[in-house]
Amino acid sequence: MPNLNTMDTTYGALFIGLILSAILYGVALLQTFMYYRRHPEDSRIMKSMVFLLCALDTGHLILCTMGLYDYLISNFNNPDALVRTTWTMNLQFSGTGLIGIIVQCFFARRVRIMSGNVILTVIILILASVEFSLGILFTVNSFILGNNTKLAKLFWITNTGLGCAAAADIMIAAALCYYLNKSRTGSSRADSLIAILIAYSVTTGLISSVIAVLCVILFAAMPNNLIGYALFLIIGKCYVNSLLAALNCRDSLRERLDQRPNTLLRLTLTPVGALTSMAHITEDPLSSDSTNTKYPYTDTLEDT
Repeated sequence: MPNLNTMDTTYGALFIGLILSAILYGVALLQTFMYYRRHPEDSRIMKSMVFLLCALDTGHLILCTMGLYDYLISNFNNPDALVRTTWTMNLQFSGTGLIGIIVQCFFARRVRIMSGNVILTVIILILASVEFSLGILFTVNSFILGNNTKLAKLFWITNTGLGCAAAADIMIAAALCYYLNKSRTGSSRADSLIAILIAYSVTTGLISSVIAVLCVILFAAMPNNLIGYALFLIIGKCYVNSLLAALNCRDSLRERLDQRPNTLLRLTLTPVGALTSMAHITEDPLSSDSTNTKYPYTDTLEDT
């Protein structure tokens, strides 16, 4: 149970978590602005998903801010108020789960298109669904208990949900890296781009899983404080930023190619459907190692 007499490691930790969450929210807003400005050609479904995630992320930050304001400002010097749960802090758990399942479904779709592996995709979706369901279960039980000192009874829900989230994120990152690596052609130019895509996949996929694992460790090792919950506040922000980074990295990849004055490597993006496109790396026929062939990397660069 949280020791409410130790404010530094309980609500002080939550306050720091809220600050970090606000910083990541600002980064997400910037990335959202960049996305809408640079990718007006994307489909309405993709744009709507980005808008929904931005709205959910905003709502999550508002809920966390209201909850902490109630504890630290409205009920200042009122120790009895610190032990009761608030509806705002209870709902933020479901908000994080909803953000997580949307982002994981997005990346699961990428895995499905790249690999054609239905079983792997289903496993990822099941893990994401379990995570979301446990988030709702935690919220419901938080309302029922109504007391922060009893939340330790729900640690199994939190840890199981975070474990599923971490497993899904690791599977997504590993699958993307594996199938991208299998696409290596022997061409230095094509393989260079694949290496960049692998780096993006690892970076965007593992950050949230590392944080989820850290939360589980902190919940288990330090059950008497709220440091784990403070770290939990930023998971949703990491999910949103990872998806936006995946969408916006298309510009970065183009810029990397354009900045090579001695290469004739070109990037061609050919729409295939409303939600799918085929990215081709085309070697110029005048290039020394060119075979004038196209190498498909499905749905890694373009989501229209």
